[in-house]
Amino acid sequence: MALPIPGARLDDGRLISPNTTSSPRRSSGRAPAAARGAGLFVLPLSLVAGCGGSTGAAPAESPAGSPAPAAQEPFDLDKALAREADDLPAREVSAGDWSARAFGAGEPKIEQKEKLVAITIPLGTESPVECFVYNTMLDSGEVIRNFVDLLDPAKVEISRVVPWEVSVHRESPAVFVQALYLAPTAAGKAAGLLKIALHADRAHPIACLHDEVGYVRTFERLTKGIFDSFDSKSAAPKSEYTDTVILRVDKVPIGFETSDLFKDEGGQRRWLSRSATLLPRDPKSLHIEDEASNVLIDAQGRIKGGVWIESSGGKANHRIELSQKTNYQYEYSGEVEGKQVQGTFTPSAKAWLASPVSTASELARLQKKKGPFDLKQQEYMPSVDPTKPVDVQYARDASGSVTVSLGTMRLVGNLAPDGRPEAFELSAGPPRLTLQRAYARGKL
Repeated sequence: MALPIPGARLDDGRLISPNTTSSPRRSSGRAPAAARGAGLFVLPLSLVAGCGGSTGAAPAESPAGSPAPAAQEPFDLDKALAREADDLPAREVSAGDWSARAFGAGEPKIEQKEKLVAITIPLGTESPVECFVYNTMLDSGEVIRNFVDLLDPAKVEISRVVPWEVSVHRESPAVFVQALYLAPTAAGKAAGLLKIALHADRAHPIACLHDEVGYVRTFERLTKGIFDSFDSKSAAPKSEYTDTVILRVDKVPIGFETSDLFKDEGGQRRWLSRSATLLPRDPKSLHIEDEASNVLIDAQGRIKGGVWIESSGGKANHRIELSQKTNYQYEYSGEVEGKQVQGTFTPSAKAWLASPVSTASELARLQKKKGPFDLKQQEYMPSVDPTKPVDVQYARDASGSVTVSLGTMRLVGNLAPDGRPEAFELSAGPPRLTLQRAYARGKL
């Protein structure tokens, strides 16, 4: 909510999910991601080029020549931003086959819609928290972009937008973003703070919003409580293995990648990866991208086929399908930047492409030996080149540090015992770009 003018909200006082027909802005209509890039390191690291920093909060202003009345205390934005609600009791929330606990000042209001459940949770402040529980997998970055776009430039001026946390809850990542904005009023400019939280659960993603200056930790505690306590009978099937890494620029969390290994009824294995990056390109805007892949793996850990999708701004940057043929040949087809592509390639080593599973297994084996090692192989990364595999090198030096080389890019850090990334840093900073493993379960 914009301050100091009460009631300065959007869409007749309610911020609505961009995926409902009543939203003031249309969703892009992109289907939930079902597929994305192979390889051990697949977050879009090239986005770091041109990264901008963030600024402090912009103060609310009064019109020139119109001082505030003497009896009225001057508006203190920093003080307003520091406001928090008192401790709130936990309240049960349920709909359909799921339930959760939400901290609130009163009983939540629940509204069942076609593809989601809307929940309004009072804080005892001017504005309630609004949450939306979906029943299908979503592109996390695209959902956040749609919510930020509710701040219509014709109505408000964004002063700062930045992610403030990425964390893991019930094995799925959650992204927290806040946008400080100014809205014109009869008394001058009023400040508002839109807070967004998105939990990227595969079966039931949850998005929450709060449009009021301050209450950042209150909002964080409330939403994390919902994410952690959510229990559904229609939860997504549990994977054999899962891990999540968080991407940061300096200390700012800007994205995640979460990967899952599944075994089909017929014994086939699938590697499902999803990622979202929200890179501040200047203090007032984010460059947001989603990636996903669904890779079919044979018994030896090699790629049999898959689908890779990358999107930004509501449009697909690429959608590529790959299938294994004969004589170590692969066929690819799809669309890149609106153009159709199709062809075949054969890895230079006359071997089938290694999957993330086989790559991690080989690195885990090499790590058990003392001293340096050097693993060179070709991997398929459509975001780099959809028409052929790329050369990747994993090298450990005498100190135990591992360098991953891909073209001109170098990442330096450590691998986890299972061969997956533990902590890496891009060696081309500043700004300082890091990858940090946040959660892992199971065995490859």
